[in-house]
Amino acid sequence: MRDIKAKAMLWWSARSTRERTILIVWATVAALLLVWFSVLSPLFRRIDQLEKRVPELESKLYAMRAQPLVGAHAHNATSNSAADLRSTLFRLLADKKVSGELRALSASRVELRLPELPMKDALELLEFLRQESGARIVVLNAKTDRAPAIVSRVVVELEAAS
Repeated sequence: MRDIKAKAMLWWSARSTRERTILIVWATVAALLLVWFSVLSPLFRRIDQLEKRVPELESKLYAMRAQPLVGAHAHNATSNSAADLRSTLFRLLADKKVSGELRALSASRVELRLPELPMKDALELLEFLRQESGARIVVLNAKTDRAPAIVSRVVVELEAAS
């Protein structure tokens, strides 16, 4: 290893200043091109692909969530009315392009956790969900991190109309 290093140093010192400058410039350009074509360009291409694909996958996810639960496990986990309310709410959220966590609390009650939204938008969304699903709001909790409530985390329990 020392022999190779010594030969390289001898070869380098035999070059003129102009040749060394040209070699440094060419080595820098070659290194930059190597980094661009092997790392950065594929990375940017993949990011573009994902930016195009994520909305499509989100819409598929919302559509899948809107489907009622099927199978023996689903019948044991929730009743039909709670599953129907849950699937209706998933469909309505998908229509509004909003993701939310939904879980059945009982035979006729569903808990909905909304993403962080401005309070006005959250209340408008809840009113839309209430009107379209025919459910009533039983419990409403809203939390904010700051005094001027710019965004809020809303947890609401909805009950299917009897």
